Amino acid sequence: MAQLKKDSTKAPQLPDTAQKKAGRKTRLAAAKTALADVQKCKEHGIKTHLQANNTRTNYAGHVRRGREWLESHFKTPSCSAVSETWRGDTSENSLVLLPATAKIHADNDVYEDPAFKYAFESIPNRCSDKALALFMSLKGFHENLSKTTVESIRSAFKKLWELSDGDTYRGKWHFNEAKQRWEGNPAESADIYDVLSSIKHKASAEGGDRTHSMAMTKDYMDRAFQWHQAVCPLEIALQMIQKVMSGAQPSDMHLDLEMRTKLTRHLEQVTFASNGWTLWTRCFELVKLQRKDISLDTTILDGVLAVYLANETLTLSKCTSYFEIFLAHRKGWQKKVDKGQWEADLRSNHYKIYPRPDMPACDNFFWMLVWIKWLESFHYGRTLQPNDFIFPAMSANGVVHPGQPISHDTVQKWINESTAGAGIRGNFSTHCFRRGGAQYWFMFAPVGQRWTLAKVRWWGGWADGEQRDTLVRYLLDELHAYETDYSDALAPISRGADASLAGEHALARPASTEELRMVHASVTADVNSLRNDMRSLTSVVAQAACTTVIALQRLNSGPCFTNVSECASRTPTPPVGDVCARVEQPVLPRPVVSHTLPTTEPSIRTSSQKLCTTLPISITRASSTQKLPTPGLVIPRVPVSRSNGTTSPKHNSWKEIVEHWLVGDRDRGLTTPLKDWPKHWYQGANRRFASKYHQRATIALEFINQYESNEARFLAAYPEAEQGHTQLLKAVNNARAARGDRISRNK
Repeated sequence: MAQLKKDSTKAPQLPDTAQKKAGRKTRLAAAKTALADVQKCKEHGIKTHLQANNTRTNYAGHVRRGREWLESHFKTPSCSAVSETWRGDTSENSLVLLPATAKIHADNDVYEDPAFKYAFESIPNRCSDKALALFMSLKGFHENLSKTTVESIRSAFKKLWELSDGDTYRGKWHFNEAKQRWEGNPAESADIYDVLSSIKHKASAEGGDRTHSMAMTKDYMDRAFQWHQAVCPLEIALQMIQKVMSGAQPSDMHLDLEMRTKLTRHLEQVTFASNGWTLWTRCFELVKLQRKDISLDTTILDGVLAVYLANETLTLSKCTSYFEIFLAHRKGWQKKVDKGQWEADLRSNHYKIYPRPDMPACDNFFWMLVWIKWLESFHYGRTLQPNDFIFPAMSANGVVHPGQPISHDTVQKWINESTAGAGIRGNFSTHCFRRGGAQYWFMFAPVGQRWTLAKVRWWGGWADGEQRDTLVRYLLDELHAYETDYSDALAPISRGADASLAGEHALARPASTEELRMVHASVTADVNSLRNDMRSLTSVVAQAACTTVIALQRLNSGPCFTNVSECASRTPTPPVGDVCARVEQPVLPRPVVSHTLPTTEPSIRTSSQKLCTTLPISITRASSTQKLPTPGLVIPRVPVSRSNGTTSPKHNSWKEIVEHWLVGDRDRGLTTPLKDWPKHWYQGANRRFASKYHQRATIALEFINQYESNEARFLAAYPEAEQGHTQLLKAVNNARAARGDRISRNK
């Protein structure tokens, strides 16, 4: 009792003790909260940085489409009720547990298994491998997708399940008898490998592997470039840029819309081709290039470009000028990080571009500077913003969209057009520039300029482990085919490709006596032919002189001219000559370094001179048709294109239209909201924007005025919004016509 009494005397201290305990509980709860936050941070970091953005986006698309396909087979209420009941009665562990007496269902019965509906969840179940095999078969056999796409589908689900629960779903797919559950990765099952092998065999049997892209060789690049010169007056664009750099205003140039569109299209093609060939880029890597990825000093490089445009020789100091391109979307950079190459990763994907005036078609330095100047001066009326794409999409009306890159299909169309126009036969895909550039610098560059395999691997962005497969296909297989090609065995002078690396010794060895004799015979024959031509010309001139004398004798009664000037004054001037007299002679700027003389220089100038007789006429005739719109005006396309190459969902298009109307979109060139556009921005010379402007206004004002910006009411009235803005516009116009707010035109 005494002890109890003694304890009772300490009762007043209980509040402090309780407060300490409460403090400990608070700290413990805070610690648990902090650990939960760290766990979320870890999951977010793995999801964000484990794979490249493009790979992550593609994998997410495959998984989403697979789940949609699977869900489409369980639309009936009975199936949904059974599945929901089954799912509600199972826990996470029971989803993968299977009784010891049970076996995997046969193929014919697997669809009746309630677990089949959830086979594509993050936690796999006993039906996951069967469902994935069916989905891959659908894509590979029924829809005839490529084996690469089917492999990507498998990789997407494999990665999904690998990251779901540590090491549980990694490795071979099997049933663990001890733990009574399925473990490993369903994508590693025998059924999956059988389907994948069958699709590969199908592709090989149908010739899929034999339709790979041919390499865009340097000779093909030159021929394609000559075709561009023949069909488009590129010299006019260069002269205009030169005048703008000298202080002239772009508005002072007499350039109509049709000619500007044509020049823009061909300049973009030439610049894209030179970039792809020089940087060995894949199509998706280059189309995503933005202004922020290029580091250049305009104060220095403008001087180099001015020398180019003036057709002067580059000095040595100007030949060492360069700008730097960073390929942020270069494939394979994660492999270097995984191998611990941190220092190398700091400089990988960064490429210094130097002038190459001896390679006009492949001079990435020149064409990139020209293209940027052209966009800034004749389209945007401003400098490129960091998020502007270097290769933007252009509408049919000639309006360039700085926030939307060109598509893969557009690039392929360009390649088909240029190769067909240049008379180049073969199958060329967007990969042709990567193959052509790599093979040139490894095998076909001049002696002393060819690159080592290590340099080729670095420049192409290939990882060390790819030397045995990808590099072999790109370089060594091609080299072996070149060195074992005896199709010229009957040639008078053998190239001896099998005697050294790419037949290099044939270019460096001294000429033999037989070869010198053949050269002497050829020169002698050419001289004799020239002598015969001179004799023929002399006889023709003499005959013409005699004919002229006889004709003059017969014209004694006609008017005679006492001097040349009088004759010239009475002779009508040809219209073409008159046009050429008023236009500067266009010469393609192509300076050369003092110690080199490119063999293509005369041919380029000749083609430029030939264009003089026809180009100014087309410009004069077209200048009276369509005037240029105000520089910098653009109404972005919807759904909008994201920086990772994807587009926003169609059901969000109307929201983007409302945002463009109220706020604008600086990243895509719409700096002024559509509601603040003055009338002359969509009338007169800018009338090509009128239709799109009024369509956007119709949707935006219907939402703002008629439904008071109430999204729920608006969507209830117009369920067509889920199908995209085109269907929504039709529904809004019908509703306005029913209210009497819109009067239809009589057709």
